[in-house]
Amino acid sequence: MGDALHVQGSPSLTDKDLADLIEDFKENPIRREAGEPFFNEGEQTDFALFIQEGRVKVLAGKPPRTIAIRYPGEFVGEMAAIRKTPRSASVVAFDDVVVALFLPAAKWDQFLRKHPDAIYALLIASEERTEQATRKIVESDLAVEQRVAKAFIELTGDNIGDPPEEGIVLRLSQLDLASLIGASKLDSVKKVIRTFKGAGLISTGRQVITLLKPAALRDIANGDMTASAWSQRRAHDVHPPA
Repeated sequence: MGDALHVQGSPSLTDKDLADLIEDFKENPIRREAGEPFFNEGEQTDFALFIQEGRVKVLAGKPPRTIAIRYPGEFVGEMAAIRKTPRSASVVAFDDVVVALFLPAAKWDQFLRKHPDAIYALLIASEERTEQATRKIVESDLAVEQRVAKAFIELTGDNIGDPPEEGIVLRLSQLDLASLIGASKLDSVKKVIRTFKGAGLISTGRQVITLLKPAALRDIANGDMTASAWSQRRAHDVHPPA
C-alpha cells in the first residue's frame, strides 16, 4: 500500500515517513460515504486528514461549488490545522467509501517537526496545486467541449480503456463540472453535456455522469476530435455508404 500512496499523492514523502505516518495515526481512521462531509467551510477544527482510500471533493462558496478533487496519498486541511484558522473550504467524500487518517493538530505538528522531509512533501504538494490553478486559467482559452473532456479524463485517472458494461460513473453535477473547469457560464457546460449525450459519449442522471466512450473523450480532450466528428464517424460505421 505504501508504494501506491507514495507515487500517487506525495512524490517526496519518503517510504519511512509514510510508514511512520500510518503507524502514528492508524488508531482513528475516519470513514465517510459519498456525499458525507469530513469538515465544512468556516468551521474551526483542529485536525488534518491523510486520504488512504477513495477521493474527496473540495467545495467552496455559497452555493458550494467543487473546486478540486483530492486523491489517495494526499493531505487535506493540513495548513488550517497548523495555523488554527477556520476552514477555507468543505471536504466531502466523492467515492462510495473514503477512508482517511485523522491527524490531530498537536500530534500532527509533532510529526512534522520530527520528519522534515514531510514538510518538503507539503511544499511540493502546495506548488502542484498552484500549478493546477494556473493551468486552469491557461486552459480557459480552450473550447468548453475540450475542457469538459479534459476534466472527465483527469477524474477517471487510470480507468481509461474499455469501460465496464455500465460505463465509468462519476458522481458529479453539471455545476460541479463547470466549477472544476473554471467555466463562467453553466449554460455552456450544459450545452456540451447535451452534445456528448447526443453523440453517445456519456449518459447522465441526478448528479451522476457516466462515461460510455472514454477513449473518444480522451481524443476530444487532446484536441484530436470533436463530438460532432465522433457522431459522424459513428453514423458512417453504422450506416456505411452503399
